[in-house]
Amino acid sequence: MLGIKNTEWNERDALEFSIDQKLSTGIFYDQLDTSNTSTLYDEYCGTSESPIHKSRPLRNTCATILEYLETKYSPSEHTHDAYDVCKLLNYWVFNRLSEICVTNDTPTPKDAFKTLEEKWKKFINDNESKLNIKECKPDPNLFNYDDWKQRKELYDYYVDISPISMYLRNYTQDCDQYYKYIKYKKKIYDNFAKLCLNPKDSKCPSIFNNCQKHNPKDILPTLPCYSNRLEEEKATQDQASRAPAPLHTLANGGIPDSTASIGTKASNAFLGVVATSMTSGALYKVKKNFISTYKICNLINNLYISYL
Repeated sequence: MLGIKNTEWNERDALEFSIDQKLSTGIFYDQLDTSNTSTLYDEYCGTSESPIHKSRPLRNTCATILEYLETKYSPSEHTHDAYDVCKLLNYWVFNRLSEICVTNDTPTPKDAFKTLEEKWKKFINDNESKLNIKECKPDPNLFNYDDWKQRKELYDYYVDISPISMYLRNYTQDCDQYYKYIKYKKKIYDNFAKLCLNPKDSKCPSIFNNCQKHNPKDILPTLPCYSNRLEEEKATQDQASRAPAPLHTLANGGIPDSTASIGTKASNAFLGVVATSMTSGALYKVKKNFISTYKICNLINNLYISYL
């Protein structure tokens, strides 16, 4: 079971939570991540010894896609699906490619996706007569946006939020974790809400309109632990505001730093003497300027030596 972190959640936390709570996206991504790589698709993806693009991780990703299409997607009926599982598959593929295509020996994620797109389409064409997979196609348009990961997170939220809402009506277990999850998704939702002020804007995700009835801002107050979480957050903020200010060095705030070197202390003392001398001269306007430059330098040298 995941523990609640004091810091705000990120993408990895949300994924681990969805797996732990057996949410639809968590089950889906975990099955793909942990699937055994089959040799049945070497014709399309290459072998372990001679993989496509000379990349074994890319070959394994290719085989995972084709195995999913044949063993998971094809046997299922998708007429009344609540969400587009093929969009999840595309997001999983590109996310995987962004993790493995990071060296000079492998192509960029977009180049790698083009290669997988060819293998994916060929597999569909070769098997559409016996497998129900022709509708589950690669969709490179999903990745025309620099914020595609945020769009993935928004789509994941759309897929999971209805079951979450139903669960929280009857159960309070793990409420703190659901609070953290929805609060994390709220940041993503709010960013797209600004982008979608004009719903016709081409940059506004098509799924955003469907997410509006599940606005995280409206869902958070319905959680049974909402009030407690707000109190805890306020207490944390109050404690942080009452924390003492950090100590500064003598030059900055007049408080000596115990860890400063002897040379630093001597320099600080010298600056203090000079500052005091200048202030005293200004206040009392000493008229007698008979102190020679030699005597001043001698005084400074003596002060410095006394601190060594």
